[in-house]
Amino acid sequence: MLRKVLFIVPKTRKNMRYEYNYSANIMLMIKITILAVLGTFVLVAKSAYAQQFIVDDAAVTTERSFQIETWYGEFESEFIPAVSVTNWLEAGVAFVFDSKDDFSFAGYALEAKAVNADFEEATQAFGLAVSFGFSDASDFEEFVAYVPYSRMILNNRAVLHLNAGLASADNGDEWQTAFIYGARGDFGIHDRFAVLAEAYAENDDFGFQAGGRFGIVPGLLEMDVMYGRGFQSGMDFPGFTIGLAFTPDSLW
Repeated sequence: MLRKVLFIVPKTRKNMRYEYNYSANIMLMIKITILAVLGTFVLVAKSAYAQQFIVDDAAVTTERSFQIETWYGEFESEFIPAVSVTNWLEAGVAFVFDSKDDFSFAGYALEAKAVNADFEEATQAFGLAVSFGFSDASDFEEFVAYVPYSRMILNNRAVLHLNAGLASADNGDEWQTAFIYGARGDFGIHDRFAVLAEAYAENDDFGFQAGGRFGIVPGLLEMDVMYGRGFQSGMDFPGFTIGLAFTPDSLW
């Protein structure tokens, strides 16, 4: 794999009928959650680098509002503020920390995502997402571009997400490019709980991730608990992740 992560753009936590989303961990969750709450009042940007989900949705942050996502993973953790530029475009930045190295700063990414329609109203949408990844020394080392597609299924009780695109990374000697693709299903079980499952691949390296989403404060605060790994022996990324997402409605 080019890196441990396939899709680098963050997952939108737009308030939807089927969705509940989050990011962070127990001890670190406490620390990062505090930062997230404080950051809520001072940050207005968004993005991702390595994220809790691999497969993205074709939706953007609620218009005239923002979201803050923070999560802990066995390998990497993130703090991701995000803002909607228009009702079809969002942009921002994500800060990545190495969970196995005392949460040292590992890098950041700049990203943007545009969609053709409001997914909640149209019940389906597609978009284009791009991400520029940088090391902790601000060296440009990764680029990702892909098309996300989302569609409500099962009488709007579930949602299917499909992604396909390209990922390029600097391995130190040269840039390598791989085809990335995947599918995710969000299945609403209760107003405050959904089951999530995804399968993804970079060329012929396949992986999966599954778990649940809990609506702590519906439409405002959500938590995801997930576990995933690659199908090949030794590919244990992304491992266990737990996170929180703060998704206020329109603020201005």
